Amino acid sequence: MLAWFLPLFFFAALMGSPVPGFLVFMLLGIVHAWRSWRQPQSSNAFRWTRQDTWLALCFVSIPLFKLLTLLWSSQPQLVMGNVAWHLYFLFWPLVLIGLAPLKGQQQQVDQSMALGLIAAAAFLAYRVLLAGDPDARTLGNVGITAQLAMAVGGWNLLALTRSDTPARHRALYGGGFLATWLVLVFTTRRLELLGFAALSFAIGLYRLQRHLNRKQMAFACLVALLVGAAVLSLRWEKFALGLAEIQNYFSSRAQGLPYQDSSWGARLEMWRLGWLAFTEHPWLGIGASARPHDLPGAPPMAIFGHRHFHSHLMQTAVEGGLLGLLVWGAAMAYSTRTLIVKAWNAQRENALLAASLLLAYALEGAASAALVYDKPNALLVVMSCWVWLQTRAKKQPPLA
Repeated sequence: MLAWFLPLFFFAALMGSPVPGFLVFMLLGIVHAWRSWRQPQSSNAFRWTRQDTWLALCFVSIPLFKLLTLLWSSQPQLVMGNVAWHLYFLFWPLVLIGLAPLKGQQQQVDQSMALGLIAAAAFLAYRVLLAGDPDARTLGNVGITAQLAMAVGGWNLLALTRSDTPARHRALYGGGFLATWLVLVFTTRRLELLGFAALSFAIGLYRLQRHLNRKQMAFACLVALLVGAAVLSLRWEKFALGLAEIQNYFSSRAQGLPYQDSSWGARLEMWRLGWLAFTEHPWLGIGASARPHDLPGAPPMAIFGHRHFHSHLMQTAVEGGLLGLLVWGAAMAYSTRTLIVKAWNAQRENALLAASLLLAYALEGAASAALVYDKPNALLVVMSCWVWLQTRAKKQPPLA
């Protein structure tokens, strides 16, 4: 029964409900940690390692550093609100311990992800094409729906292209791959559409490079680019609008005109104001209370009411200055080294899962909020814990 908890989580996550499953894994972690403490010699006991500690610190440092900025922030209540958005990372150790006894298989996870993607695409197709919901907001924030699909879609594509995937499962994963594109098209999200195109290109290029010569690789890249262009053309009006917004922003700035609200105009204005705030407080930033509309010279909150800077790098720089960037860089470097670099030779598929996950969130954080909302944060915690469990399982020494 427990083995089905993880597949059910991924299916529910793609239907917009990852938080209940996260809470279940956290509670299982409390129970399993208690049993492991009471019976440390049991074969089922979880043995915590030094690598577990350092990797946990990479994730736990996110809310803890934000909490630390209480020492120099002028608005402590906003700091606590920011910390609350990131509390999921505080429970990373418990989720890791809670997932350990589930004994699930990657194949079960892959199948549940593909089914979840297909179900989400079918639901969105019904809402957009038949139910008169062109903005596809039934599942909530379309940006979050697209971010979840991009992260899970990368793992589904890895399953589709894995050499040992049974032939009977490839049709399911192929359906999941197509469903990922449909979800991104129906949600009308440009960033995630481009991000998944880049992710698909990288995965496809890696899988093919072992089997093709240079000319064949060049031809495969050309075909991939043409297919990607065809997919992106389905929402070309959104990309054309984005280019027009960027041009209008710089034109207005050059002419000294007041700020005019638009999607990309807002991002560019946030980054300009954020950079000014960073240069004024370069060492420690202004604390996790930073909000774009509170910065000097920001437009009124009514048209600039975002709670984040649409860039994880800028968010970190404004909130924590150079110290925050150092903590973030150290956490990224260690997690990348542990999950990808050290596992690359002996556990290539686990390393690819980790690389796909981190790349998906990095692409999201390039021009949006990667780690602000509850659902993406819950999904990142569970997926990172799962891939680390698969990696560490092959490193654990036998019980004495």
